[in-house]
Amino acid sequence: MGKYIEFEHLSTISGLAIMILDVSGKTLYESSAYAEISPFLEILHEQLECEESCRVAFLFGCYQARRFGGKYVFFAPSGLAYCAAPLLDSKGKMSMGVIAGPFLMIERDEYMEYEVLNRGSITAKDADDLWNGVASVPFISPQVANAVYEHLGYVSANYNSGAGIVASVPVQAGVFPAVYPVEKEEALLSAISKGDIHTANIVLEDMIKQIMLHYGGNIEVLRSRVVELTVLLSRAALKGGADIDAILGLNYDYLREIDGFSSVEDIILWLQTITRQFTQRVFDFSGARHMDIIHKAVDYIKRNYAAKLSLREISDHLFISHQYFCKIFKEATGQTPGGYITFVRVEESKKLLRNSAIKIIEIPEMVGFENQSYFTKIFKKETGYTPGQYRREHLRVE
Repeated sequence: MGKYIEFEHLSTISGLAIMILDVSGKTLYESSAYAEISPFLEILHEQLECEESCRVAFLFGCYQARRFGGKYVFFAPSGLAYCAAPLLDSKGKMSMGVIAGPFLMIERDEYMEYEVLNRGSITAKDADDLWNGVASVPFISPQVANAVYEHLGYVSANYNSGAGIVASVPVQAGVFPAVYPVEKEEALLSAISKGDIHTANIVLEDMIKQIMLHYGGNIEVLRSRVVELTVLLSRAALKGGADIDAILGLNYDYLREIDGFSSVEDIILWLQTITRQFTQRVFDFSGARHMDIIHKAVDYIKRNYAAKLSLREISDHLFISHQYFCKIFKEATGQTPGGYITFVRVEESKKLLRNSAIKIIEIPEMVGFENQSYFTKIFKKETGYTPGQYRREHLRVE
């Protein structure tokens, strides 16, 4: 612990677990706060089948932090929030990464309902274990999250290196102030988000020429600039609807490779390759197709609400990425897909509750809820009544 005592202190003060990774994503250190939360995370990652994608997301978050001022807040594939910061060596290259979290920025009930129980086939026992375990995840306000975010960046910047590392960051950031083609970067990101391979290749070729003209023969400067551009490209691909697991996987592989390149040619070829890969993973749907997708999604939900329905299953049925489906559904309907599934299930359960011949204990399974306790919790949240109260009120009226 002595080597990472600053981070242990930060963990104690913030109440958040802290983890340090090497550049391959291997865990080097976990603060003692992980002992309480790790059993829940093991169950959660297993049930959501996201252990590997979360590990990749942690490393990706550290590279994002390197790009965005030394600190970064992100949501892992598990739906839990984390803060990330890079640990840089004297040349400004990332030698390790720091992750603080997980934590919640929404209520635990909302997290479990929308991020967990609607995403997979979870048994009643596992659902109960997850409900019990989520209590170990701290809930923090945006103000507290911002304070942790700022302090993590400060501790990380000063860790084990003094002013050398801190000073190296602005030196890199100021390498291209007058010559870096910012307007072309914007055009490239736009092409990536639209899945326009032809335009992306043309713009990238122009950018490479300008960067090569002014990088001054310093391959480390070139490498750093290209890493930053890679992070931006991946964000553009995700914005365009690319699958988050695929993009995180690409980043994990590519960002491990770049530090091994010793020639400018290798770096440029690498950049061209990832640009093509990111662009190919973007779904290019026009606005005219959105409503057709929404109608198909609503129809599928209404026909399958009683089953163990996951958002991944629905997006696979529609042949679009999970992230893109959630985005356009929320834009078109004003609610999340998980929220709509819950709405349909509650409405159907109301119909069944008005039929006194059906036992209340039988209704949860009939409408897709895993167990009675969760059904009661959600039904009361949505209607203000317990199922029993709702039945008594409506049978008396009718």
